[in-house]
Amino acid sequence: MEQDISKLVMNPIRLRIIQYLLIHGSGTPSQIMEEMSDIPPASLYRHIKLLYEADCITVVEEKKIRGTVERTYAMKGCKPCEFSNDSVEHMIQSSLMSLMTSFGKYFSKETADPVRDFLALSTSTLLLTDEEFMVVMEKIGEAIAPYLCSTVEKGRNVRRLTFISSPCEEDESE
Repeated sequence: MEQDISKLVMNPIRLRIIQYLLIHGSGTPSQIMEEMSDIPPASLYRHIKLLYEADCITVVEEKKIRGTVERTYAMKGCKPCEFSNDSVEHMIQSSLMSLMTSFGKYFSKETADPVRDFLALSTSTLLLTDEEFMVVMEKIGEAIAPYLCSTVEKGRNVRRLTFISSPCEEDESE
């Protein structure tokens, strides 16, 4: 079941829906659509339904509006510690495969232009205490927080930033 959930939430549109609900606490499909106007409504509804059916999100309110029911969704309680090592490994592997697929699609287009599109990859090895590491992560969060709720506008492009924190498992025998 955990592996199925990790595959479910690794979809970029579903990740954006989850991000919206985490930031705002709750939202109706109409509210979510306002910030994600680049996603066709039918597609957005389908992804919300998949998250709901998988028990990732819950209905926190229902209102009758013009003969239909408007639902307000929120994230269900989920603690990262409830995941096993195998499921976390699978989630990371799935995420990395998704990134590789995205890059493959990008570079298969004749219009791919990494300089124009600000394509970047950087790896830094840092020597930090756990407390220093948390400060670095907080600063990264503070830097991107103002842009998490940006709406689609002319000149704005959807961009994906992926931060991966991992221990360095370098071969000590070298």
